[in-house]
Amino acid sequence: MDDATSDDRGGSKSGTGVGQPIRWVLLTGNRFAIAAVLSAALGTSYLMLSISGVAPLVDTQPLLYVFSGLISGNFTLITVVVSINQLVLSRELRTPGQLESEIERTIDFREEVEAVTNRTAPAEPAGFLRLVAESTRRDAQRLGGLSVGSVPADARDEIDEITTEITDEFDRIDAYIEASADGIFNTLSMMLETNFAHEIQRLEAVQRTHGDDIPAAVDEAISDVRDRLREMDVARQYFKSMYLQVELSRLSRYLLYAGVPAVGTAIAALFVLTAAGPPFGESVRVVLFPTTVAVGVFPLALLFAYILRTATVTERTAAITPFTTPEQEP
Repeated sequence: MDDATSDDRGGSKSGTGVGQPIRWVLLTGNRFAIAAVLSAALGTSYLMLSISGVAPLVDTQPLLYVFSGLISGNFTLITVVVSINQLVLSRELRTPGQLESEIERTIDFREEVEAVTNRTAPAEPAGFLRLVAESTRRDAQRLGGLSVGSVPADARDEIDEITTEITDEFDRIDAYIEASADGIFNTLSMMLETNFAHEIQRLEAVQRTHGDDIPAAVDEAISDVRDRLREMDVARQYFKSMYLQVELSRLSRYLLYAGVPAVGTAIAALFVLTAAGPPFGESVRVVLFPTTVAVGVFPLALLFAYILRTATVTERTAAITPFTTPEQEP
């Protein structure tokens, strides 16, 4: 999955607490585009200061400190890259026994889903999520059908409302999967604002309140729906772990790609400034040096764009079933 193509398509419920422009900046927007806009905005601001005469660049000596700072700052990003790679590697460097144990637990979870659905689970994240969604929607509809005429009216109304909400949500997820490209972030983005802690709590409350009046078949169906919702949350947390490893690895590589040209540009500017007297005419300096600064800060802007998304993803998936946080509420 390439960041510049399928990486930045996301889906959400319309009308969520976060507006679409903010969501684009935080999650679905292309990270390179956001970094480029931020760098261009800084360069344009400096250009306007130069053109307006507030910073006429008559004395270029202070620019030596600016470009020296950009060079040292971008070299510091190399340390960030090393730290990120160490973080990713720390999760990958395991003993054969640890790897075998993780594989076995993952296979166990996959087999649990296959046993419920009676189908072979796809290897792709989006396909696996779709299978879990279809299974959950089916069990929710079965619960709604079993509760008709077999439970008290107030319990029936509560179950009907819960099953309708679950069905509608999984219809949305299924439609998005069908329309979108495969990819870890695409899969994860569908579940960032999907939290079923309240539905699980309400189903448990129905069982406790009307336990003696609920037939065994309905009680079993409620437990099945709760289990399917927990499986969805397990899948979400697992995909989040996969996504963060991929994203951090990609970030470290992109920082190197952006950092080398930025350092080279700043060093070239320093060489130019060692000339005796202004090396260019005023009109050239007014445009050239702000542009050089914009190129120099691009790696930092790229780091900002990526960390903004990873932090948002982590915040919105912090709680696991049966708990929730205000940030995870749709």
